[in-house]
Amino acid sequence: MFDALLAEARADDNVLGLVLFGSRGKGAYVDERSDWDVFVVVRERRGDRPFRHGDAVETVELTLDELRTQPAWNRYSLAWLEPQLDKTGEVADALRDALHVDPASASTPLDGYVNMLYRSLKNVRAGLELASLLDAQESLPWFLEFLFTVHGRVRPFNKWLVWELDHHPLPIPSNRLLLGRVERIARTGAVDEQRALFREAEALARANGLGAVIDGWESDVAWLRGDA
Repeated sequence: MFDALLAEARADDNVLGLVLFGSRGKGAYVDERSDWDVFVVVRERRGDRPFRHGDAVETVELTLDELRTQPAWNRYSLAWLEPQLDKTGEVADALRDALHVDPASASTPLDGYVNMLYRSLKNVRAGLELASLLDAQESLPWFLEFLFTVHGRVRPFNKWLVWELDHHPLPIPSNRLLLGRVERIARTGAVDEQRALFREAEALARANGLGAVIDGWESDVAWLRGDA
């Protein structure tokens, strides 16, 4: 069925290219239930291939500009893909544009992460165990957004986090150590793990010119580190 779509697209002057995404596009987590998710990149959207959830081949028709400007929640869908059809070379260019990340924008998720860490540790001090755990868990999406953004990359969907760090590791000392720490915080909210993660985040922030975000949390930074 995908081969038929590919042949049809080659013959259609309105189609610029096809991009297979999802599990089949990345070549992981594929089983007999996996469908074929395909971006059909067109010059003009005419509704020739409407999206129907549950079809064996699910097509999403969009223009080059729409591919290039995918909403933030869907950008990781485009990571590590190559077009199956690209008549002009513009589809590959649009994929690269869509995945551009400015490391300087990591200041916002960094501040969000420190805010949730601060709340979690304050709740520990107040004896509010559930509140502390929930805040610790909420700090992790902010941390991961900071971590990938500061490296100029799109944060993966949770399903793809382990795969991403195994196949495209970040330039940090140990990707697996980081995953273990994230998992322990998610499960237990352990204070020592949270503070260890903060120390790593602080070092990374300062190494990338974002120390002012950390300094904005004075006079509590030493306490967040566990030094006071």
